[in-house]
Amino acid sequence: TMDIYAPLANRLGMTRMRSLLEDLSMKYLSPGAYQKISEKMEGREARDQRIVDITRKQLGEQLKRNAISYQIQGRRKHLFSLHQKMKEQGLSLDEVHDILAVRVITDNIRDCYEILGIVHSIWKPIDGRFKDYIAASKENGYRSIHTSVIGVEDEITEIQIRTREMHEIAEEGIAAHWKYKE
Repeated sequence: TMDIYAPLANRLGMTRMRSLLEDLSMKYLSPGAYQKISEKMEGREARDQRIVDITRKQLGEQLKRNAISYQIQGRRKHLFSLHQKMKEQGLSLDEVHDILAVRVITDNIRDCYEILGIVHSIWKPIDGRFKDYIAASKENGYRSIHTSVIGVEDEITEIQIRTREMHEIAEEGIAAHWKYKE
């Protein structure tokens, strides 16, 4: 699964499926690491949810003021992603700072860039943590704007901004692309 199916899901742009396959595989391939990260993340659940909720509320208020259509989702990095980052960078879980992410979904590309300006006016962006995959999409067709900010309670939070079509393709892969073309 880790050698074939998860990379294939990634190649096809099926982010949600890739994450699920990686987390399930980690549970059996690295049970100790899985258990340790899983338990520590459970201990952060209430705090993380509070920060995501406040972030969504503050950003939502600004988007309403600017009459921008939006949907905001919040999430934490999945377990395998955390495990890989810890291994690659020699970090403990306490040293991983970009565990939280908020995704803003809107109607069009113009609104994506306007939302980026609003995000950077609310929270301080982190140098070197901005990627524009709308202007230059990834090889697998993934499109989105990513920025990391010093957010609520000084928690580093990744903000992803994309259109509804980009979101469907990012979550479901290239098959979702045809839904929009028909």
